[in-house]
Amino acid sequence: MIALGILYEKVQLTKELKRQMMIRQLLDMGIREHQGQSVYDLDYYTLRWLLATRKLER
Repeated sequence: MIALGILYEKVQLTKELKRQMMIRQLLDMGIREHQGQSVYDLDYYTLRWLLATRKLER
């Protein structure tokens, strides 16, 4: 059971690191908000979608 807790923490940490990298990429593209919300307030999946769609547009 302890191993599952550690695994869960690692997955969450990895997800948060990816989230921070996506925020940085969006900021570098000049995107600071989406639908009136700061990129810092967006969840992982919204950030992933936003970044993917912006990359396709370029």
